[in-house]
Amino acid sequence: MRKWNGRGFLSWLIKNMVWLSGAAVGAAAFLCIYGVRVLDVTYTDWLLGGGDLTQHYLGWCFFRDSAWTFPVGLMDRMSWPYEVSVIFTDSVPLLAVFFKLFRGILPEQFQYFGLWGLMCFLLQGAFASLLIHHYVGKKAEAAVGSLLFILTPVLLSQMTVNMALGAHWLVLLCLWLGILRERLKPVRTAVCWGAAGLLAAGVQLYFIPICGLILLSFFLTDLVKKKEIRRGASAVGAFAACSVGMTALLGGFSHAHLADFTILGQAAFNLNGLFNPQGWSRVIETLPVRGDDAQEGLAFPGVGILLALAAGLIGWLGRIAFRLFVRRENPFPALAAGLRGGQGYPGTGSPYGRKGENAGAFLLLSVLCVMIALSSQISLGSDVLVSFSLPQWAVRLWGMVGNTGRFIWPVVYLVILGSVVFLEKSMPYQSMAAVLLVAFTVLQAADGKWQLMQRQVQFGTDYEYASPLDDEKWKEWAEDPDIEHMVFVSYLLEDEDLVSELSVYAVQNGMTVNDFCSACVTIRAEAAEDLLDALADVREDTLYIYRASDEAMCVSPDMDYTHVDGVIVGTAKKG
Repeated sequence: MRKWNGRGFLSWLIKNMVWLSGAAVGAAAFLCIYGVRVLDVTYTDWLLGGGDLTQHYLGWCFFRDSAWTFPVGLMDRMSWPYEVSVIFTDSVPLLAVFFKLFRGILPEQFQYFGLWGLMCFLLQGAFASLLIHHYVGKKAEAAVGSLLFILTPVLLSQMTVNMALGAHWLVLLCLWLGILRERLKPVRTAVCWGAAGLLAAGVQLYFIPICGLILLSFFLTDLVKKKEIRRGASAVGAFAACSVGMTALLGGFSHAHLADFTILGQAAFNLNGLFNPQGWSRVIETLPVRGDDAQEGLAFPGVGILLALAAGLIGWLGRIAFRLFVRRENPFPALAAGLRGGQGYPGTGSPYGRKGENAGAFLLLSVLCVMIALSSQISLGSDVLVSFSLPQWAVRLWGMVGNTGRFIWPVVYLVILGSVVFLEKSMPYQSMAAVLLVAFTVLQAADGKWQLMQRQVQFGTDYEYASPLDDEKWKEWAEDPDIEHMVFVSYLLEDEDLVSELSVYAVQNGMTVNDFCSACVTIRAEAAEDLLDALADVREDTLYIYRASDEAMCVSPDMDYTHVDGVIVGTAKKG
């Protein structure tokens, strides 16, 4: 057994400097944007300001207080008396299950979302640095370039509203596994892709098809080349088995799912997406978009990336002109070899194989992702260019995907990676490429200054939650040991803030709710269908909540009705 000493640690540090430096960049970026306050696991007020973050935090709270079941991801406190999976609350199910194991010793107020955000930034920087280093072979450039993967709008926009979807490092991880596939033995390949499937299912279901497309692109490319087919097939099998198994363990198959066909085309990638900042640039004007949730198709990589591509193109054209008119030789073979890291330019010395070997897989991945992201209604700006019909099975499958625009993420990261590599390889002097990379990284941050400042204010400012439910009747009901449930009679989900406030009250006082803003349409539909039965059997352990505008519905002879804080609360008549 090798003795672990100072020299051994230094050796390990040097050996792993590439991903460690990227992780350090990610940590620094997180602390600059989010601050340190959100890392306090007992500080939960920052998650109670309303919106998606509040819903995701409450999902964890309801899950924590639910009894253990099998599958382990089910809970009944947010859809009482039905069970629903924690998958559909975007509460990062793997962490929710892990921390629920220790709920007996955790403080009453506990959140892990700040730690999760830090981990996402760390891993984003780490894998970005590894990808860049593979192609440019320079540690400093890899560390600096990793910041471009972190400061990209597609990541930061998700980390504000849905932190589970902030795990873009899973996309980078799968790209890295694809690049490494020839170095890994078949068993290790299957293990790594199986772990990727477990993580994708345990973080957010959208990552299963996105990561699956990355794996499929590498596998199909090798299949065409008739190269390592058995290894690729084992990877596909391991990923599929582990992602399906984890979904089942978390309760994802415990009830039927209703596809929402109305969203198809409303949250798609727009053909102007790569050049449309949608509010993420101070110098480029936002272009028209189409769809109710067009922000889900955000694909703008950032001004720094676009400038890097432009500089790379200018450098490449300059090289062509120099070789053609000064040296009077054919420039293209040498330039092509140089961009692959061959003899035209200095090689990178990377141990991972030839640099151009993954071009086919990257191209196939880009085509597949763009096709799915566009949906069946291809739009340019606010206009629909092409709309085509599909077989019913395809409509159902595509409808279950819903937010198709998210499938553009791998393409965005390939664009970022390509811009850094292209810049590095196209400059006549390596020092020039390094200086430009730093400059474009600074410009990337400067151009998104206002978006970054908004997040600094949102997450870096101490926030103290004060419930608007301040009438004494709420305290009286909370202290009544017989009251255990809350039933939303009116359709309150249209008012998400009101649902959140009432749900916070329910969580804080150990009550259940019958309906919540989860992504499981099936359970919400069943709750609505059973509402009449619930009203026919008025229970003394239940608060019945109506909107103030629905006073005409308050006609049950078995209830007393109280107007309080903008709602009407029905309670069973005593005696």
